[in-house]
Amino acid sequence: MSHVLNNVGPGLNIVVLNGENGIMEKCGYLNMEIGNPEDILLYLKEIKSGMIVLVASFDDVATKMTKEMTEVFVSMGSTLIKSVKHRDSWVFAGRAGAENRSLFEKLAVNDEKTNIYESWPEMVEVGGCLPRTQTEGHKP
Repeated sequence: MSHVLNNVGPGLNIVVLNGENGIMEKCGYLNMEIGNPEDILLYLKEIKSGMIVLVASFDDVATKMTKEMTEVFVSMGSTLIKSVKHRDSWVFAGRAGAENRSLFEKLAVNDEKTNIYESWPEMVEVGGCLPRTQTEGHKP
């Protein structure tokens, strides 16, 4: 994802991967400034159980974030989504329908006293390996 590919923007930049084979199912951004909250919620709810979800915030994700959207991310393993505020930097990797806490999540709080880039907090990133989704009859 990049500005060059024109698939990132303000709000939630998101990649959905097939949890069994790692193939990208979809990617893009959910505009949390001018997007329709009902459309954003529908997009999030349509992510199938077992899919791996990679998310990075840009600018303001709090403006249109509803309790229902927050609960979708919690169901994917997020523990920090309820703390994300205006211009915070948040990254998350989880699995739809996981019901377990994700180990792949970080938050940098927007604070004018500690921001590195004037009105922007530091960049955050996560790394590691996510296990594939196990299916019936499949043995690793």
